[in-house]
Amino acid sequence: MDRCSSGQRYVLIDETLIPEGQACLPVTDRGFLFGDAIYETLRSYNGRPFLVEEHFERLRSSADAIYLQLPWSDADLRERLERLLTANSLNESRIRITVTRGDGDMRACTPEELGPPRLVITARPFQPVAPILYQQGVKVEIADRVRNHPAALDPAIKSGNLLNNVLARLEKRDPESFEVLLPNHLGNIAEGTHTNIFLVDAAGRLHTPSLASGLLPGITRALILQLAERDNVEVVEGEMSAIDLFGAREVFITASTIEILPVSRVDDHVPKMATPGEITRRLSSMYRRSVESYCGTR
Repeated sequence: MDRCSSGQRYVLIDETLIPEGQACLPVTDRGFLFGDAIYETLRSYNGRPFLVEEHFERLRSSADAIYLQLPWSDADLRERLERLLTANSLNESRIRITVTRGDGDMRACTPEELGPPRLVITARPFQPVAPILYQQGVKVEIADRVRNHPAALDPAIKSGNLLNNVLARLEKRDPESFEVLLPNHLGNIAEGTHTNIFLVDAAGRLHTPSLASGLLPGITRALILQLAERDNVEVVEGEMSAIDLFGAREVFITASTIEILPVSRVDDHVPKMATPGEITRRLSSMYRRSVESYCGTR
Protein backbone atom coordinates (compact mmCIF):
# COMPACT_ATOMS: atom_id res chain seq x y z
CA MET A 1 0.00 0.00 0.00
CA ASP A 2 1.20 3.50 -0.79
CA ARG A 3 1.82 4.88 2.68
CA CYS A 4 1.19 8.41 1.42
CA SER A 5 -2.37 7.43 0.55
CA SER A 6 -2.99 6.56 4.20
CA GLY A 7 -2.06 10.09 5.25
CA GLN A 8 1.46 9.46 6.61
CA ARG A 9 4.26 11.10 4.71
CA TYR A 10 7.84 11.82 5.77
CA VAL A 11 10.40 14.43 4.85
CA LEU A 12 14.11 14.24 5.49
CA ILE A 13 15.90 17.11 7.21
CA ASP A 14 19.66 16.67 7.36
CA GLU A 15 19.72 12.97 8.20
CA THR A 16 16.46 12.53 10.09
CA LEU A 17 13.13 11.33 8.76
CA ILE A 18 10.33 13.43 10.22
CA PRO A 19 6.55 13.19 9.68
CA GLU A 20 5.69 15.98 7.27
CA GLY A 21 3.23 17.60 9.66
CA GLN A 22 5.95 17.90 12.30
CA ALA A 23 8.78 19.08 10.06
CA CYS A 24 9.97 22.64 10.60
CA LEU A 25 12.94 24.91 9.95
CA PRO A 26 14.29 27.72 12.14
CA VAL A 27 13.07 31.19 11.20
CA THR A 28 16.76 32.13 11.00
CA ASP A 29 17.35 29.77 8.05
CA ARG A 30 18.85 31.80 5.19
CA GLY A 31 16.90 29.85 2.59
CA PHE A 32 13.71 31.14 4.20
CA LEU A 33 15.04 34.64 4.86
CA PHE A 34 16.86 35.37 1.60
CA GLY A 35 16.29 32.53 -0.86
CA ASP A 36 19.92 31.63 -0.10
CA ALA A 37 19.49 28.05 -1.28
CA ILE A 38 19.87 25.66 -4.19
CA TYR A 39 17.69 22.77 -5.22
CA GLU A 40 17.02 19.96 -7.66
CA THR A 41 13.70 18.47 -8.75
CA LEU A 42 13.64 14.98 -10.17
CA ARG A 43 11.33 12.09 -10.74
CA SER A 44 11.44 8.45 -9.71
CA TYR A 45 10.11 5.59 -11.81
CA ASN A 46 9.69 2.11 -10.40
CA GLY A 47 11.24 3.35 -7.14
CA ARG A 48 14.43 4.60 -8.80
CA PRO A 49 15.29 8.30 -9.22
CA PHE A 50 15.92 9.01 -12.90
CA LEU A 51 19.31 10.49 -13.88
CA VAL A 52 20.14 11.01 -10.22
CA GLU A 53 23.87 11.28 -10.89
CA GLU A 54 23.31 14.19 -13.27
CA HIS A 55 21.10 15.94 -10.71
CA PHE A 56 23.75 15.51 -8.01
CA GLU A 57 26.38 16.92 -10.37
CA ARG A 58 24.26 20.01 -11.08
CA LEU A 59 23.53 20.44 -7.37
CA ARG A 60 27.27 20.53 -6.70
CA SER A 61 27.82 22.94 -9.58
CA SER A 62 25.19 25.28 -8.12
CA ALA A 63 26.78 24.97 -4.67
CA ASP A 64 30.21 25.86 -6.03
CA ALA A 65 28.76 28.87 -7.83
CA ILE A 66 27.33 30.33 -4.60
CA TYR A 67 30.41 29.50 -2.47
CA LEU A 68 28.65 26.75 -0.56
CA GLN A 69 30.56 23.64 0.45
CA LEU A 70 28.38 20.54 0.58
CA PRO A 71 29.39 18.20 3.43
CA TRP A 72 27.66 15.15 1.90
CA SER A 73 29.04 12.72 -0.64
CA ASP A 74 26.89 11.47 -3.50
CA ALA A 75 26.62 8.18 -1.61
CA ASP A 76 25.30 10.06 1.45
CA LEU A 77 22.70 11.87 -0.64
CA ARG A 78 21.63 8.70 -2.42
CA GLU A 79 21.26 6.77 0.86
CA ARG A 80 19.07 9.50 2.37
CA LEU A 81 17.00 9.82 -0.77
CA GLU A 82 16.40 6.07 -0.97
CA ARG A 83 15.56 5.95 2.73
CA LEU A 84 12.92 8.62 2.22
CA LEU A 85 11.38 6.84 -0.78
CA THR A 86 11.23 3.62 1.24
CA ALA A 87 9.66 5.34 4.24
CA ASN A 88 6.99 6.86 2.00
CA SER A 89 6.49 3.61 0.04
CA LEU A 90 6.84 5.52 -3.21
CA ASN A 91 7.58 4.15 -6.66
CA GLU A 92 6.37 6.99 -8.88
CA SER A 93 7.30 10.23 -7.15
CA ARG A 94 8.30 13.86 -7.52
CA ILE A 95 11.41 14.56 -5.46
CA ARG A 96 12.89 17.88 -4.41
CA ILE A 97 16.35 18.18 -2.86
CA THR A 98 16.93 21.57 -1.23
CA VAL A 99 20.13 22.80 0.40
CA THR A 100 20.13 26.10 2.29
CA ARG A 101 23.16 27.92 3.64
CA GLY A 102 21.85 27.24 7.12
CA ASP A 103 21.26 29.78 9.85
CA GLY A 104 22.55 33.35 9.82
CA ASP A 105 21.48 36.93 9.28
CA MET A 106 22.31 39.17 6.34
CA ARG A 107 25.45 40.51 8.00
CA ALA A 108 26.99 37.06 8.26
CA CYS A 109 29.50 36.59 5.46
CA THR A 110 32.05 34.03 6.65
CA PRO A 111 31.65 30.29 7.30
CA GLU A 112 32.32 30.88 10.99
CA GLU A 113 29.29 33.20 11.20
CA LEU A 114 26.95 30.82 9.40
CA GLY A 115 25.38 27.58 10.46
CA PRO A 116 26.23 24.41 8.53
CA PRO A 117 24.28 23.82 5.30
CA ARG A 118 20.82 22.36 5.82
CA LEU A 119 19.51 19.50 3.66
CA VAL A 120 15.80 19.04 3.06
CA ILE A 121 14.43 16.28 0.83
CA THR A 122 10.75 15.85 0.06
CA ALA A 123 9.12 13.10 -2.00
CA ARG A 124 5.47 13.14 -2.97
CA PRO A 125 3.36 10.84 -5.13
CA PHE A 126 3.82 11.83 -8.74
CA GLN A 127 0.85 13.66 -10.26
CA PRO A 128 1.12 13.20 -14.04
CA VAL A 129 0.01 15.61 -16.70
CA ALA A 130 -3.30 14.51 -18.22
CA PRO A 131 -2.45 11.95 -20.95
CA ILE A 132 -4.68 13.73 -23.46
CA LEU A 133 -2.31 16.72 -23.40
CA TYR A 134 0.46 14.57 -24.88
CA GLN A 135 -1.85 14.06 -27.86
CA GLN A 136 -3.50 17.47 -28.12
CA GLY A 137 -0.56 19.58 -26.97
CA VAL A 138 -0.65 22.56 -24.62
CA LYS A 139 -0.72 26.31 -25.00
CA VAL A 140 2.29 28.39 -23.93
CA GLU A 141 2.57 32.15 -23.88
CA ILE A 142 5.50 34.54 -24.01
CA ALA A 143 5.86 36.71 -20.92
CA ASP A 144 6.38 40.45 -20.85
CA ARG A 145 8.67 39.91 -17.87
CA VAL A 146 12.24 38.94 -18.79
CA ARG A 147 14.52 36.24 -17.44
CA ASN A 148 16.88 37.42 -14.70
CA HIS A 149 19.84 39.22 -16.24
CA PRO A 150 22.94 36.95 -16.26
CA ALA A 151 24.99 39.74 -14.69
CA ALA A 152 22.65 39.71 -11.69
CA LEU A 153 22.40 35.95 -11.17
CA ASP A 154 24.13 33.24 -13.17
CA PRO A 155 21.29 31.32 -14.88
CA ALA A 156 23.27 28.09 -14.50
CA ILE A 157 22.64 28.24 -10.73
CA LYS A 158 19.47 26.41 -9.76
CA SER A 159 18.79 28.66 -6.82
CA GLY A 160 15.89 29.30 -4.50
CA ASN A 161 15.49 32.77 -6.03
CA LEU A 162 12.45 32.06 -8.21
CA LEU A 163 10.37 35.17 -7.65
CA ASN A 164 10.78 36.27 -11.26
CA ASN A 165 9.36 32.93 -12.45
CA VAL A 166 6.54 33.10 -9.92
CA LEU A 167 5.58 36.59 -11.08
CA ALA A 168 5.62 35.53 -14.73
CA ARG A 169 3.12 32.78 -13.94
CA LEU A 170 0.93 35.11 -11.88
CA GLU A 171 0.90 37.56 -14.78
CA LYS A 172 -0.34 35.05 -17.36
CA ARG A 173 -2.68 36.63 -19.88
CA ASP A 174 -4.51 33.33 -20.44
CA PRO A 175 -5.22 31.23 -17.34
CA GLU A 176 -5.33 28.16 -19.60
CA SER A 177 -1.69 28.54 -20.64
CA PHE A 178 0.30 25.56 -19.39
CA GLU A 179 3.62 27.38 -19.37
CA VAL A 180 5.06 30.88 -19.71
CA LEU A 181 8.21 31.47 -21.75
CA LEU A 182 10.68 34.06 -20.52
CA PRO A 183 12.63 36.24 -22.98
CA ASN A 184 16.14 37.27 -22.08
CA HIS A 185 17.31 40.87 -21.82
CA LEU A 186 17.92 40.92 -25.59
CA GLY A 187 14.36 39.86 -26.39
CA ASN A 188 15.14 36.28 -27.43
CA ILE A 189 13.46 33.30 -25.80
CA ALA A 190 15.50 31.80 -22.96
CA GLU A 191 13.32 29.16 -21.27
CA GLY A 192 10.02 28.54 -19.54
CA THR A 193 9.36 29.15 -15.87
CA HIS A 194 10.04 25.45 -15.21
CA THR A 195 10.83 24.01 -18.66
CA ASN A 196 13.18 24.19 -21.61
CA ILE A 197 11.82 24.92 -25.09
CA PHE A 198 12.50 23.21 -28.44
CA LEU A 199 11.22 23.70 -31.98
CA VAL A 200 11.55 21.88 -35.29
CA ASP A 201 11.96 24.07 -38.38
CA ALA A 202 10.76 23.48 -41.94
CA ALA A 203 13.98 21.62 -42.78
CA GLY A 204 13.53 19.19 -39.87
CA ARG A 205 16.27 20.68 -37.72
CA LEU A 206 15.83 20.75 -33.95
CA HIS A 207 16.41 24.17 -32.37
CA THR A 208 16.77 25.12 -28.72
CA PRO A 209 18.14 28.28 -27.07
CA SER A 210 21.85 28.09 -26.32
CA LEU A 211 23.23 28.31 -22.81
CA ALA A 212 24.44 31.80 -23.74
CA SER A 213 20.78 32.81 -24.03
CA GLY A 214 20.60 32.81 -20.24
CA LEU A 215 18.94 29.56 -19.26
CA LEU A 216 19.36 26.81 -16.73
CA PRO A 217 21.07 23.82 -18.40
CA GLY A 218 18.23 21.34 -17.93
CA ILE A 219 19.00 17.68 -17.23
CA THR A 220 16.15 16.62 -19.52
CA ARG A 221 17.31 19.15 -22.12
CA ALA A 222 20.74 17.52 -22.19
CA LEU A 223 19.21 14.07 -22.64
CA ILE A 224 17.03 15.30 -25.51
CA LEU A 225 20.10 16.65 -27.28
CA GLN A 226 21.81 13.27 -26.89
CA LEU A 227 18.76 11.42 -28.19
CA ALA A 228 18.46 13.74 -31.19
CA GLU A 229 22.09 13.13 -32.11
CA ARG A 230 21.51 9.38 -31.79
CA ASP A 231 18.51 9.73 -34.12
CA ASN A 232 20.55 11.72 -36.66
CA VAL A 233 18.47 14.84 -36.14
CA GLU A 234 20.44 18.01 -36.79
CA VAL A 235 20.53 20.19 -33.67
CA VAL A 236 20.96 23.97 -33.62
CA GLU A 237 21.69 25.69 -30.31
CA GLY A 238 21.49 29.45 -30.66
CA GLU A 239 19.12 32.39 -30.51
CA MET A 240 15.39 31.70 -30.67
CA SER A 241 12.89 34.47 -31.37
CA ALA A 242 9.14 34.58 -30.98
CA ILE A 243 8.90 34.64 -34.79
CA ASP A 244 10.85 31.36 -34.91
CA LEU A 245 8.30 29.78 -32.59
CA PHE A 246 5.32 31.15 -34.52
CA GLY A 247 6.63 29.64 -37.77
CA ALA A 248 7.84 26.30 -36.40
CA ARG A 249 6.63 22.93 -37.68
CA GLU A 250 6.77 21.45 -34.18
CA VAL A 251 7.24 22.88 -30.71
CA PHE A 252 7.66 21.05 -27.40
CA ILE A 253 8.73 21.75 -23.85
CA THR A 254 10.74 19.49 -21.54
CA ALA A 255 11.35 18.97 -17.84
CA SER A 256 12.04 16.06 -15.52
CA THR A 257 8.41 15.97 -14.38
CA ILE A 258 6.74 16.23 -17.81
CA GLU A 259 9.29 14.51 -20.07
CA ILE A 260 8.49 15.82 -23.59
CA LEU A 261 5.20 17.70 -23.88
CA PRO A 262 4.07 18.94 -27.31
CA VAL A 263 2.92 22.52 -27.76
CA SER A 264 -0.13 23.19 -29.91
CA ARG A 265 -0.24 26.98 -29.57
CA VAL A 266 2.25 29.75 -28.83
CA ASP A 267 0.26 32.82 -27.81
CA ASP A 268 -2.33 32.81 -30.62
CA HIS A 269 -0.12 31.10 -33.20
CA VAL A 270 -0.42 27.41 -34.12
CA PRO A 271 2.61 25.40 -35.33
CA LYS A 272 2.32 24.38 -38.97
CA MET A 273 2.41 20.62 -38.33
CA ALA A 274 -0.15 18.57 -36.44
CA THR A 275 0.62 18.05 -32.76
CA PRO A 276 2.57 16.05 -31.84
CA GLY A 277 4.87 16.13 -34.83
CA GLU A 278 7.02 13.31 -36.15
CA ILE A 279 10.27 14.32 -34.44
CA THR A 280 8.45 15.01 -31.17
CA ARG A 281 6.96 11.50 -31.29
CA ARG A 282 10.30 9.87 -32.09
CA LEU A 283 12.14 11.65 -29.31
CA SER A 284 9.34 10.88 -26.86
CA SER A 285 9.61 7.17 -27.66
CA MET A 286 13.38 7.27 -27.24
CA TYR A 287 13.02 9.11 -23.94
CA ARG A 288 10.67 6.47 -22.57
CA ARG A 289 13.07 3.71 -23.63
CA SER A 290 15.82 5.55 -21.73
CA VAL A 291 13.63 5.58 -18.63
CA GLU A 292 12.88 1.88 -19.00
CA SER A 293 16.57 1.07 -19.41
CA TYR A 294 17.60 3.19 -16.42
CA CYS A 295 14.76 2.46 -14.01
CA GLY A 296 13.35 -0.87 -15.12
CA THR A 297 9.86 -1.61 -16.38
CA ARG A 298 7.51 1.35 -15.98
